[in-house]
Amino acid sequence: MNKDIDQITESLIDIGFSEREARVYIALLSKHYSTAADLQKISGVPQSKIYETIGGLVRQGLCIERKVGRKRTFEIVDPEVTLTPLFSRLQDRLNSALKQKNNIKTLFTLSAATTEPLEYIEVIRGNEIIHKHYCQLVDQAQTELLGFARGPYACDTSNRIDEQDQALINLMRRGGKSRWVFEIKSTDDHWLFENFTMLHEEGVSHRISASLPLKMMIFDRKTVLVAQEDSARAPGELTMSIIKQATIANAFCAMFEYFWSQSVTQDEYLLKREAS
Repeated sequence: MNKDIDQITESLIDIGFSEREARVYIALLSKHYSTAADLQKISGVPQSKIYETIGGLVRQGLCIERKVGRKRTFEIVDPEVTLTPLFSRLQDRLNSALKQKNNIKTLFTLSAATTEPLEYIEVIRGNEIIHKHYCQLVDQAQTELLGFARGPYACDTSNRIDEQDQALINLMRRGGKSRWVFEIKSTDDHWLFENFTMLHEEGVSHRISASLPLKMMIFDRKTVLVAQEDSARAPGELTMSIIKQATIANAFCAMFEYFWSQSVTQDEYLLKREAS
């Protein structure tokens, strides 16, 4: 039975429950209705967190609170009604991910077929050098710039931020287009919002994702600037590769379009953050 409970807990976490919510929800499943004290004993959730956890379940419509005098009890709502939409959304996300199988296979095939990658791959290291190459590539772009933005950033000074912003603005003013997906995981990243607003006024489109697979920029669907994982680098120092190969660039474009479709607008992100 414990194994079954563990599997149910993992399934609930997969569809968006916190671990504490999952444990309390399972306790409610076993009792149908109960007091907070009983749920705390069954679930093992700390007493200091039990009302906060139950409150989250109530707000999500997963259970209801009843009061008779001073006594408060909590009653589970039929899981067939409340959980089916959550599992449906999980299935939709899985189906979308499976559609990327061919794109992943394409990337693998291209890398396996490459015999002399150094002919079109240049490795650059250090924030100042990467900053200069990025600005140069933006200046050379004619039609489009797509990007996955995640820390650490090469624009780690106000001057570099201004130079990169101006290069992007110049691209927009000469008729180019630009779309970005930004990875935001913590409140430390919210300094980006001011920059978003300014660039949006210049025609730059952006969305927000909780997680991105890599840091990259695609210029005119021909050249890719992509970050490498380099454990030997100093904290905050970047290593990136410039790939000048249109077929590989197209594969990265397909990956960009997938994550663009899965990301949210800034307004949607802020509403979700306020609700959590």
